[in-house]
Amino acid sequence: MSIGNQITGQLNSIEDFIENSSVYLFPVKVLGWIVLLLALIITNFIAIAKWPLSAISRKFYKKELVLGDPIDITSENELQKVVSEQDTVLLDFWAEWCGPCLLMNNTITNIAQEYAGKVSVVKVDVSLNSTLSKLYAVKGLPTIIVFKNGDEVIRKSGSLTKNQLVELIK
Repeated sequence: MSIGNQITGQLNSIEDFIENSSVYLFPVKVLGWIVLLLALIITNFIAIAKWPLSAISRKFYKKELVLGDPIDITSENELQKVVSEQDTVLLDFWAEWCGPCLLMNNTITNIAQEYAGKVSVVKVDVSLNSTLSKLYAVKGLPTIIVFKNGDEVIRKSGSLTKNQLVELIK
């Protein structure tokens, strides 16, 4: 289990506790929201610090795609082609500067490798493709959309664990 998946799982469990606990635990709920806020701030600072370095490395290092790698999409036509040709597509709207997106990055890659041939995993960097994010009305990052037989069946925003992603594609 990747560190990003573990952190995401912990943050999701804190959020579930906050939402489901009684009103008598209000001070604990406030503490939980403070922890979530601090975690979000820290992950975003890390992502912002990494952003220029990763942009430079992507410019000079072009990785050859192999079966099981997520597909980076840059246009609506490419996306429509993948969605129409594949039975199940998991679409990830993300950005280099988004901390929760970076937490999910390894998890998305693992899903792509485990479900190679069954599910096509597609990534859209909203920093580079704002047209696609507007077309699909993406309001928050990361946003996951699952398509089955060309139709959108489910959409979730926020950082998700591997188990939550697997549930979405089933």
